[in-house]
Amino acid sequence: MPAQRLNDARAALAQAEKQWKGSVACSVDTESRVIAHVFGDIPLSRNISIGGFAPIGLHEVICGHDMGAASVLAWQLAQIGSGKPDGKPVHRSVFWIRQRRAIDQGGFYHLALPETPVTRPRPLMLTVDHQVTALWAGEEIAKSGQIASVILETTDYDLTAARRMQLACEAGGTRMIVLRRALPHAGRLMPSSALTRWKIEPALGTQQNMTGNIHYLSLIGGRGVRPGSWKVKADATTLSLSVVDPLEDRLSQNQSIYT
Repeated sequence: MPAQRLNDARAALAQAEKQWKGSVACSVDTESRVIAHVFGDIPLSRNISIGGFAPIGLHEVICGHDMGAASVLAWQLAQIGSGKPDGKPVHRSVFWIRQRRAIDQGGFYHLALPETPVTRPRPLMLTVDHQVTALWAGEEIAKSGQIASVILETTDYDLTAARRMQLACEAGGTRMIVLRRALPHAGRLMPSSALTRWKIEPALGTQQNMTGNIHYLSLIGGRGVRPGSWKVKADATTLSLSVVDPLEDRLSQNQSIYT
């Protein structure tokens, strides 16, 4: 029932505020500088006009079928902090909102996250049935300023919804990572106000990807973004990404390219 789901969302937000009030989100002053490197070895100064990854605002991970790599990418983007010059994860509180059947994947069970410093504190989880509830919950949590990062799994949405989420992030000093199931319309993605848009997909060929962990990570769009691509190894057991090949900092010819 939608009313019950909204009540559940309000209760989850109240729990987050009680648990982390006063010690969660980094202040705008300390988070205002961009993050020049991500995942340890990837410099972004040549790919993003402001010099790197913006610590506050809306970022999107475009995906359809997620065998784990998209969730790993979302977690890493939610965790990287400007206090780490190498772009490694820091301790950031995360609220993970799942819209049922939004992404074609197995159930993500947050209590199964490995007990490592990277995954503490574990995220608060909220599962909803409808997109309107998912978007509402994401906006309210982002505006509250009580959570450092929000991860939202949902289906495609319009530019107005994207702008609302961006404004909510700016109001609360929050970072939002959206796992967005988006299909190209006439060969192009739906427009968005996201600061960066990412895509991760398995590398082709059994010889180069015998374990299934080698992926192409692409920065495909955003504000002032020059597309780039890197071959990475995704490890779902440690929720980590590491660079295997920079692909000359360009998109791979084997990838689907949306602009």
